[in-house]
Amino acid sequence: MPASSEMLDIAIIGAADPHVEYVLSEIAVRTDVRVVAVADHDPARRTELERRTKTPGYADPNALLDAHRVRAAAVFTEFGLRAPIVVELLRRGIFAIADKPMAVTLAQLALIEETLAGRNLLTLLLEKRFYPVTLALRSVIDSGQLGDIVSITATGPHKLVPSRRPAWMFEPSTYGGILADLTVHDIDLALWLTGYTSGTISGWISSTPAAGTTNFPALGRAILACDGGPESRSKLTGSSPKHRHGTATTPCGSPGQRVVLTFCSRKIDCSSRRRRDPGAKSTCPWAPRPPASSLIISPAARPCRLRPTRPCAPRVSQYLLRRARPTAENPCDGVNQWRAAARSVR
Repeated sequence: MPASSEMLDIAIIGAADPHVEYVLSEIAVRTDVRVVAVADHDPARRTELERRTKTPGYADPNALLDAHRVRAAAVFTEFGLRAPIVVELLRRGIFAIADKPMAVTLAQLALIEETLAGRNLLTLLLEKRFYPVTLALRSVIDSGQLGDIVSITATGPHKLVPSRRPAWMFEPSTYGGILADLTVHDIDLALWLTGYTSGTISGWISSTPAAGTTNFPALGRAILACDGGPESRSKLTGSSPKHRHGTATTPCGSPGQRVVLTFCSRKIDCSSRRRRDPGAKSTCPWAPRPPASSLIISPAARPCRLRPTRPCAPRVSQYLLRRARPTAENPCDGVNQWRAAARSVR
């Protein structure tokens, strides 16, 4: 991070994924960072980026890098096109901010690792770490209440709607598959929450295509076995009737306790300004869909079925309010957000 008096010039390369809004929204409220140029091979997307940033646009990322001196670049191209751009940024000594997935093949990943050569020039956008409910879970695990984490199970239903998705998402070379796209978050959280850094991953995708498609898998699973640690299972689907409803992460600890961590579609303001309407759209790009009270500790043998509409839900929220503390890693005010969540279920 530059000194407060120093302006950081960055570029945005690609806008194929709506996650580009994370950077655009953040830049809009920053005074120490500015976008100086954009690039996208798609003319319509490039024109929109030019309009949003009021900067020159390029069809070729290399032409942008040759014409402008930038210290960092955020990459939001089609998934399969990201690795070569990240490699070029690293080769030039430019800090790369890559959306997930950063690569879709092992060969791409190996080339990135080789070019990076251990330098601190690369980060991956993993916003799920910064959700207040995730920070609350981290606090519970760090407190030792669950003992050693022996397993983590995560589910992630997604609504496909083929007619609304761009054609590149149905091409293996540009999309990479549902496991590369969606289980990145679950694998990252399993490692981040437990502190393990290595393990073995295996995966499976269904041969049954999702409704309305001919080759887009309806279901996939990934299993991470940490070296000397817990096992993490991630199950996802691209053909759920509702987007994100049922998305959950469930760590199980050695004393027989577990945490049920759910993510729903309730939108709560997580900015420093408190709004009266708890259903107002969040202004924080890192927590676009924060959940209501949904972190529940219960014996593993007797799963807890509490929901925010039941009388005991406010007590769950108060439990979270005592534990969800903003940290240096958290760009949001988690305490204020959970206070809003508590109000919404009273």
